[in-house]
Amino acid sequence: MAMQCAYHPDREPVGACVECGRLICAECKTAIKGKFYCPPCADKVFVHRSEEAVRPADAASAVGAAQQPISITVNTGTTSPSGTEAAIVNNSGQGGETALPDQLGGWSWGAFTFTWIWGIFNSTWIAFLAFIPFFGLVWIFVLGAKGKEWAWRNKKWESAERFKKTQQTWDKWGKVLFVIGIIAMVLYFVLLAILFATGNAQWDIT
Repeated sequence: MAMQCAYHPDREPVGACVECGRLICAECKTAIKGKFYCPPCADKVFVHRSEEAVRPADAASAVGAAQQPISITVNTGTTSPSGTEAAIVNNSGQGGETALPDQLGGWSWGAFTFTWIWGIFNSTWIAFLAFIPFFGLVWIFVLGAKGKEWAWRNKKWESAERFKKTQQTWDKWGKVLFVIGIIAMVLYFVLLAILFATGNAQWDIT
């Protein structure tokens, strides 16, 4: 009785698998480095060699990862202009030439619009100079430009974050009051123009 392929009984074998010895036909044989393997054994050889090829790479990756420096970032809650985390030293309330941190500066709408009211709550009594006739019109702009700096120097704040939130609230309502004032002024002049035009029309009729 003629021997047949172990995987295709209806086909003539062309050789035997060097791994398991099974007879294999031309369709089943897999040549690896000049040796014939049956399909299951060929798969094992491929898997084994793939694992050997991957392991050195994995080892190198593991060594490289171990050599990478570990970076630890401490979040202080305040972001500097460059994007890195930086703590703000709370040196508020020390008067003199105490520098205001850059992150807390900017135009103060609260000081600009509420002047002396803002000054009372921020211990900045110099805001009362806004009462001086004519000079006060200029002084409100000085308050807007220097208000936050003076508030930081003149009053001891719980934290930089507390100072920032408080001034943001003043700024919000200051902007609202400023817009209302502009609208009221525009309406006032419009009303004067209407009254003036009406008065002239009546004068022409008489």
